[in-house]
Amino acid sequence: MGYAILRTQKLKSGQAVRRSMTHAFREQETPNADPAKLGDNTYIGAANVAEALERFNARLPDKVRKNAVLAIEYLVTASPDDMKGKNRAEQDAYFEDALKWLRVCHGAENVVYAGIHRDETTPHMYAYVVPLDERGKLNCRAFLGGSKALSEMQTDFAERVGRRHDLVRGIEGSKARHTTIQAYYARANAPFEPLPEVKTPLPPALREAPEKPGLFAGQAAKAEYDRDMGRWQTERVASEAQRKQHLVELKAQRDAAVATAKRHQAQAKEASALRAELTQQKATTGRYVQQAAKFEGQVRKLYEVAQLFTPEQVKAAQEHKRLEDAERARQAEIARQKAAEAAQRAEIEAERDRRVQGLPALLKRAGAAYALAAKATKALKAAGNDHAKVDWRAVEAETAREAIGEHGQSAKSVVEALTRHSPGRADPETHEEIRKAVERNAPALQAQYERSRRDRGQDFEPPR
Repeated sequence: MGYAILRTQKLKSGQAVRRSMTHAFREQETPNADPAKLGDNTYIGAANVAEALERFNARLPDKVRKNAVLAIEYLVTASPDDMKGKNRAEQDAYFEDALKWLRVCHGAENVVYAGIHRDETTPHMYAYVVPLDERGKLNCRAFLGGSKALSEMQTDFAERVGRRHDLVRGIEGSKARHTTIQAYYARANAPFEPLPEVKTPLPPALREAPEKPGLFAGQAAKAEYDRDMGRWQTERVASEAQRKQHLVELKAQRDAAVATAKRHQAQAKEASALRAELTQQKATTGRYVQQAAKFEGQVRKLYEVAQLFTPEQVKAAQEHKRLEDAERARQAEIARQKAAEAAQRAEIEAERDRRVQGLPALLKRAGAAYALAAKATKALKAAGNDHAKVDWRAVEAETAREAIGEHGQSAKSVVEALTRHSPGRADPETHEEIRKAVERNAPALQAQYERSRRDRGQDFEPPR
């Protein structure tokens, strides 16, 4: 039996949630995913990043602590061979039970989005949970607090979900490569169950069916044939039943033998890993002994030096060092923040360039995406192909006006086109802004579209 796999990751900022969802919806390049299998992925609860973030933001409380965990990202899968060995229906059943388990644990309303990736090596489900407790406060500790809670959660998931899909829990309290030597030998020395016996032999060859007497045979011969034919049919049923029982017992023995062989193989791999770990521990211990001797000599020298100073001088030196360390830490944090901001700007600029390069392809499509591409291409040409000189807000406003006011398209389709393709919306932080702007102006534009249809003498048609 394979292992049921459940992993968690804490997301502590809105940006972390957005980046994770961008990967989940494949709205950024994903090198380890097969583009040909993108259509096999499943989305549960939202169709794109904007919708998923809207559901996420709606669950957040009004007041959020600075260090609070905003979301828990769950990953559900199984051992690669076992997961690939399941057909699509069996995989879907496993993921459906896992999602039900998450909704029971956290409350269905707090599981804001889930999806299934089948375009990577091993199919897996991921889900985003806002960890609200009974008081409506963010309380990740209540769900993932400490190793004991995590271990109990793994056990509960394996019992309630994994078992019904022929999956078991991993070694409790440890990963395979971290298994203790004592635990390994306890399992290695445990006796194997004897193979089931094949108690039912194959039946002997069945005799030929009795030959039916001729048309002119006597009554005695015909009666004997009927009796013999009855006996032969009874023998045939018994022979077939014995043969089937023999095959059942033979299969049980073979399956047990395969399971035993797999256990031997797993123990051999585990033994190899433990030998390597033991060798590493011996080398590490030797280095620690050498370091301890070196530190002992340094401590003696420091003690001798310390005797040359008064307690006040030592205290003043310690305070001076503390201030220096604090200043260095402050400067390091400033440098880290600047580096992170520079990386984010570079990422946004790269996404903007990608969107600019993708505009010609949008001209082959219809709807709001085409309207955006046509207006963006015209604006770029007027700006000498320098996207930094383009007023993207004006381009987006014109796109919304034409798509909704002239062609009756829905505000939702316009928002999706702008957030996914507009070079002016390469920064995900601005997606919520454009969504609100479009939804705010949509009623007036839809009314304009309705008036224009009436003026042309056409019946009003609801926006597409």
